[in-house]
Amino acid sequence: MKLESQAVFKKNVAAIRKRSLDLADALLEASIDGIEEEVGPRGARILTERGVRLGSAYDPVREGQQIAERMAAEPADIMIAVGFGLGEQFEPFYELNPGTLIIFEPSIERLKAALHRISIVNLCAKHKDLFFATGLDQFNRLLSARYTPGLRVRVFPHPAVMRLDQSAVARVVDTIRDTKEVVDVQRLTSIEMLMPWAWVTARNGRRIAESPQLGELAGVFDGKPAVVVAAGPSLDKQLPLLREIQDKAVIIGIGQTAKALRRAGIEPHLIHVLESRDVSHQLTDVGDTTSMITAPSADADPAIFDVPCRARFTVTPAGGALGVWIGKAGGEKNFSMGGGTVAQGAVGMADMLGCDPIALIGQDLAFTDGRAYAKDSAYDFVEVENEENGDFRFRGMNKKAGLLKETAPDPENDGMKNQRVVWVDGWNEGEKVATWKAYASFLEQYREIGLHFRNTGHNLINCTEGGARIPEIEHLAFASFIETYASESFDPRGMILDVHDRYVKKGLSDYAEAVADARKLLDRVESEAKKGTRFAKKTRDKLLNAKNDQQRVEILRGLARHEKRVRVQLERIPWLDMLVQPEIYNAIAAVRRTERQDPTDEDLADESAFLFQAAQNGIRRARSWFEAFEKSFEEVPPDVIRRGGSDVFKKERSDAKQDIAAVRYAAPPS
Repeated sequence: MKLESQAVFKKNVAAIRKRSLDLADALLEASIDGIEEEVGPRGARILTERGVRLGSAYDPVREGQQIAERMAAEPADIMIAVGFGLGEQFEPFYELNPGTLIIFEPSIERLKAALHRISIVNLCAKHKDLFFATGLDQFNRLLSARYTPGLRVRVFPHPAVMRLDQSAVARVVDTIRDTKEVVDVQRLTSIEMLMPWAWVTARNGRRIAESPQLGELAGVFDGKPAVVVAAGPSLDKQLPLLREIQDKAVIIGIGQTAKALRRAGIEPHLIHVLESRDVSHQLTDVGDTTSMITAPSADADPAIFDVPCRARFTVTPAGGALGVWIGKAGGEKNFSMGGGTVAQGAVGMADMLGCDPIALIGQDLAFTDGRAYAKDSAYDFVEVENEENGDFRFRGMNKKAGLLKETAPDPENDGMKNQRVVWVDGWNEGEKVATWKAYASFLEQYREIGLHFRNTGHNLINCTEGGARIPEIEHLAFASFIETYASESFDPRGMILDVHDRYVKKGLSDYAEAVADARKLLDRVESEAKKGTRFAKKTRDKLLNAKNDQQRVEILRGLARHEKRVRVQLERIPWLDMLVQPEIYNAIAAVRRTERQDPTDEDLADESAFLFQAAQNGIRRARSWFEAFEKSFEEVPPDVIRRGGSDVFKKERSDAKQDIAAVRYAAPPS
């Protein structure tokens, strides 16, 4: 194809560059030799590929309007347009449905040719929620960042793409399904667990006060290498190498690996556990624990804190709002970046310590040799059995539930229903490996972690040598990592214990001022929420009696002012969100599903009233939370400690188990 409109193309690339540097560069390098230009009977210039026209030769503008009408025939919060075509459909589509639009064009050659023909500069300038992708990975990132459970996602394949590349359309549909499942699992887990995490953190008040925060170790190991040890099946082959460098790298193991490490003659310098259920067996199954240095998260089950050990640090991720409140109230300023899994939390720990580079081993996030866990790890009895229909089954989940003192979601099926296999890129480039949706979601979480390390100039390296390929980070054989980075001896354990032993335990009196200030903030928010509730109750009658649209607008403006004051107060108290968010989540999702279907003024008034009531309910929970935090400093009988927690919270724990058992089993700890 002869490039007649180079100036148009250059301006289009400049507009795309503001959204995606990679796509802009790829467009500049792409060839369009396979795309032909054709002049229609009325003089319209269109494009063809392999004899297939990318638009109408008679009236491409009118055809674009017709396609736009078909795209907007049903409401969508996120529209996926597969195929750019001639591009005439997108301006009229936005006039009909001004939502998020992701244009996935599987052929960068077709996209480049079309961008010589039509200008999208104004389209990009007017619509900040317009995005382009030509690769499935890029598309996956765009959709993952914008999809929230409850939003409607629609797919519209361009007629030309259906003729030229039906398989590309099928791949996009599969990617959308997988992405939605991954995000739904992540969000369901985080929302459903907010309340349990909050109450566990309150129960740990005394335990947290008596332990130094991990932030005390911030920067202690600047420039020293670290190895984060996860419990994937590939760990077995790395342990002999790890044993040889125990004095040449900071070794951070997760609780599930404690037994495997001990049997391999390795004593990790820190053992991280973040589960809010009693998984203390991960530590006690090792045998004598008194030499361990443990690092439970602030919301880990109290029984984990109570395992006898040489030293203990509390790990508080920056996203754990109530744990952060306790840390700040005690004078701490440094908090780890955390993660969605215990292994990702350990990576955040290594980063806080200043370690660089950080190696990952045992982080398969896939089924290696039909296994889900490493030999001698806490759950090495869990097996993966493939079914003839392409699904798989976990064997041993009932046994795992027994260790956790819980009932598995599906006891009749060995603890868990059959799951669909998900195929992802393998550690070895060019390979595909089998995994499932929970592990796939962890891979996407690693994408953000990898970008964080790139931005900070630090190095996170996957040395697992098996399982899935982790996006956005380097992959290197563990032996090469050791040869390159782990050559100098130092004393990680001694350096950690020096910091630990200088810590002075805190008591309830050290938090008294912060608790009093928090209660004053709650009084202030409660006052605003009650005012809003009273105003909202009157709003419906006022709307019904309004004489004209201007009066209705003024009434709603008054309601909006009350809502804004409450929202501002809530934003100033991030720790309150954990006690408000679960109640309003479903309502928010419902609003997003209908926000472009012309909600009535009465609907808006009801939504505001719901926010005011949710805020008041959250405040009541917060008052109870502070009472529980203070109560945690009371002496706990030793026999209760041995059973795994204070009797005061047994009812809350029992109630919570019923609601979150299935969520917990949605993703085995990794």
